[in-house]
Amino acid sequence: MLFRALKGCRVGLIVGTLTTLIATPIAILFGIMAGYFGGWIDDIIQYVYTTLSSIPGILLIAAAMLIVTTRLQTAHTVYGADTRLAWLCVVLGIGSWTGLCRVLRGETLKIRENDYIQASEAFGVSHLKIMFRHILPNVMHIVLITVILRFSTLVLAEAVLAYVGIGVDPSMESWGNMINGARMEISRDPIVWWNLVAAFLFMFGLVLSVNIFGDAVRDAFDPRIRTK
Repeated sequence: MLFRALKGCRVGLIVGTLTTLIATPIAILFGIMAGYFGGWIDDIIQYVYTTLSSIPGILLIAAAMLIVTTRLQTAHTVYGADTRLAWLCVVLGIGSWTGLCRVLRGETLKIRENDYIQASEAFGVSHLKIMFRHILPNVMHIVLITVILRFSTLVLAEAVLAYVGIGVDPSMESWGNMINGARMEISRDPIVWWNLVAAFLFMFGLVLSVNIFGDAVRDAFDPRIRTK
């Protein structure tokens, strides 16, 4: 059980980290652009993330994973399992950037009215430099908070998706597969509980550690806290 739970950390970290690396740059770029430029750029970006948010996430994941699973039926077991995991991260990343983008757009709309932004534009500073030199540092604390919360949600989502059969490959050791395997064991007499408890304890430890680390990093990056 200890070996399986430790190997499950790999899947949890990959799902949380890779999905975050896919979604966060998209959300930052589109969110700041929409809030800073406004006009037709803002309208297009709002239309994109509103449309994407309207698609039920579980249906999008199920459809994508069924297509990937069908194409990988003849692939090598290890290669197929890793490829399925990568595609799961891609699909989760595509559907998870919209919330952060919406928040960054609203915050950028407020920041762009500040005096130092107006002064930078008056002095002829380029738009790209204003966005990433002046606006991005002032929204970084929001990015960090959202990323950390999203990371925890993704770790838990992997377990849920594996439980319903559209997550990682069943041959791969993950906490979701451990919980899925424990579904029949908890109905036995006597109850075989250690699969479920081991996955829960390791999942709880990872999520708690990430949240504590995120709070510390947020305090270090938030300019309003540093000035107090």
